Amino acid sequence: MKPSKTELKRNITTAMIREHGLGLIRFFGLDPNLVDPINLCKKLRRLENQAHRITTQLCNGFYEQEAELFKIEEKLKALLDPHQNVLIKKQINAIFINHDPRGYSLKLDTETIKYFEELGEEFPHRDWGGYGILAPDLTSDIENEVEWISNNWDELNGDMLPTKHEYECRGFLMPPQITIHRGA
Repeated sequence: MKPSKTELKRNITTAMIREHGLGLIRFFGLDPNLVDPINLCKKLRRLENQAHRITTQLCNGFYEQEAELFKIEEKLKALLDPHQNVLIKKQINAIFINHDPRGYSLKLDTETIKYFEELGEEFPHRDWGGYGILAPDLTSDIENEVEWISNNWDELNGDMLPTKHEYECRGFLMPPQITIHRGA
């Protein structure tokens, strides 16, 4: 049965946030048993929005907000390194707040990303400049997936069955429910 667009959007939103959060947990070496990927992403997104609002105010001449950015940076570092793990200090120190309000505020530098890519570790979301984005807005990605699945539903159940299974594994689609009828 074809899911509604609302149901698809809800599933895809949760799945994409979870995927990004799990990628951050892996990259920063956080304990997946202690850190919920969805809550991590929600906290980061709130910090992103706060930092973006402050960087916009700074560009408009309200310089008294500068101290607030330092507080956000400290919260960010504490969130991504709650146990002050010495092995990943290079990653934590590479986090910065981009003061240009035209893009994302919470980023990871390109050198750190290149270094860890050479070790086989991928960062979950990057911008065109190669910087890591800690709290991306996934809205357009979600909308694109919803539209694509809705428009290609018949093909997903026919020739594109492997793609449908991939979407089910990622949590975009819920596998069909098996109902067991018991005799009276």
